Amino acid sequence: MIVESVWPYLLGFLSGIGLGLFYFGGLWLTVKKIPVSRNPKRLFLCSAALRLVPTLLALFVAVKVNPGVFLIMLPGIFAVRYFMVRWVSNLSREQAHAT
Repeated sequence: MIVESVWPYLLGFLSGIGLGLFYFGGLWLTVKKIPVSRNPKRLFLCSAALRLVPTLLALFVAVKVNPGVFLIMLPGIFAVRYFMVRWVSNLSREQAHAT
């Protein structure tokens, strides 16, 4: 049945959105904390490792289990990136106008 074959791809897309939120949300939090950090290099490197390892592991598992689901995860990740860039730039503009 067609509906049953769509579920893995829908879940893959939603997983991509989750991975994108995890990765790019973590990046946003890191960038916000760098100015007040006592050791910005360590913060950046630890954050990069803590974001990259689970993200790449999830993508690797997806490729091994079902390459089609992996390909559907990518647009979910890129969609989050697109919308987060827009959201962060709007936040920056609002903060610039508030001062």
